[in-house]
Amino acid sequence: MTKFETPEGATPIADAEGLLLPETSTMADLSAAEAENILRAAGKHLRRRHSPRREWLTDDFLRVVHRDMFDGVWDWAGTYRRAELNIGVAPHRIREEIGKACADARFWDNQTENPLPVLERAARLHHRLAWIHPFRNGNGRHARLVADIYLNAHGHALPVWPSGDIARKGGARDAYLAALKEGDRENFTPLMDCTRLYLEKP
Repeated sequence: MTKFETPEGATPIADAEGLLLPETSTMADLSAAEAENILRAAGKHLRRRHSPRREWLTDDFLRVVHRDMFDGVWDWAGTYRRAELNIGVAPHRIREEIGKACADARFWDNQTENPLPVLERAARLHHRLAWIHPFRNGNGRHARLVADIYLNAHGHALPVWPSGDIARKGGARDAYLAALKEGDRENFTPLMDCTRLYLEKP
């Protein structure tokens, strides 16, 4: 049974169950296959801008994004997990929490009195999806892409996430995980700062 080493803070990949690429046996090969799939998904979902006045952020859409990111690699892409992980809500709470996250995003978009800045809304959505951890794997990458899609919908500049650095133990990953943990305490400034650090320059 193939096993893959994962960095600290990542969902462990206990085995290769559901892997659609049987020739893949190393973490490097797996990461390369996933990165290629994710690049195609990002191109698809960032090619057109969703209207913030239309209800597009839904349970179905979030699963479609994950499916597009991983459907060439894992047969469970786009399917909510059914097992407990070392992080995230209990499986039976996933749909409920996803519904709350989508409803909150709609509420933020419709606020007229003291509205939250777009970057803060994206950071809150990013954190919430990572906290829920709805899928067997790929949750951080999914949360980052959904936050990017949200920013794009509002005409905001997009970050260029250093995916290699965030995947490896070290400075960038440590800062990112620390920012997510601050979000658990309702402090979203570090995650906003982390996102702002990687914003595309005009």
